[in-house]
Amino acid sequence: MRRRLILFARAPLPGRVKSRLAADIGEQAAAGVYARFLYATLLDLAESPTAGIDIHLSVASPEDAPTFSQAFSEFTVTVQPQGDLGVRLSAAFGEAFQAGVDAAAVVATDVPALDTAIVRKGFHVLDRAPGVVGPCPDGGYYLIGLRAPGASLFHPVDWGTERVLAQTEQLAEEAGIRLERLPPLLDIDTVEDLAKWARAPDRVNAVDETSSASGETTP
Repeated sequence: MRRRLILFARAPLPGRVKSRLAADIGEQAAAGVYARFLYATLLDLAESPTAGIDIHLSVASPEDAPTFSQAFSEFTVTVQPQGDLGVRLSAAFGEAFQAGVDAAAVVATDVPALDTAIVRKGFHVLDRAPGVVGPCPDGGYYLIGLRAPGASLFHPVDWGTERVLAQTEQLAEEAGIRLERLPPLLDIDTVEDLAKWARAPDRVNAVDETSSASGETTP
């Protein structure tokens, strides 16, 4: 089975990332926080065995591509199209399936606990299910994977709200696509998220496993 992992990323520059977090701690500090999680995820994937998974790093701006290509030559670097997150997700999956992959997943890069093990688990789910989603406690998701083009899952969705996951799962149900859930993981969008992560015993996954997640994909 041909598998493709697509990481949505931005250059960690002040004023270009984490606007909600920057409103509380400043643009420079917010960029530093994002850089920490972004590079931790990329380095883990670069240094861990990912046999059978083709990794694409999908960046937000053409100006970002050369830097990422030089730093992570083991990944294929592509540029996201203009548009909202639904447009960009649809394009990422559409390109992957047009290239002949059997399963594709898109992940965020602001999730401290996201690592190769989670990625493998997501693709393992796709061996038996048509779709998989990794919820975040804010109502979004950090990973979504499919075995067929899923443009219908991304429109209409109220991106940036706590309704994202619930709306996506409803669209999947209407399309006859069963989305299995991965364990919830914390994404860092606000100063409250950052504080929760900092207080966590392992400073990795600050999500209470008993909590329920309900609805922006943070890629």
